[in-house]
Amino acid sequence: MAELPEDTPLDIIEQLIAEGEARRVEQATLVETQARCGQDIAEAQRQLQETEDTLAALHCRREYLRAMQAPP
Repeated sequence: MAELPEDTPLDIIEQLIAEGEARRVEQATLVETQARCGQDIAEAQRQLQETEDTLAALHCRREYLRAMQAPP
């Protein structure tokens, strides 16, 4: 994942999560399709894992930003 600036607003993080979730679904479908066709899925699985790792980082950032916005 490319580093995001510390001041990236929550709405941008939300948008990136939505886009990442869509990519995750597409990539998971690709893995399943390739597996059913007997194709090598190593690269597709690597890309799926990378997408999932990026999403996990974005979810953490979102939770941090939400916590920082919460009243004390």
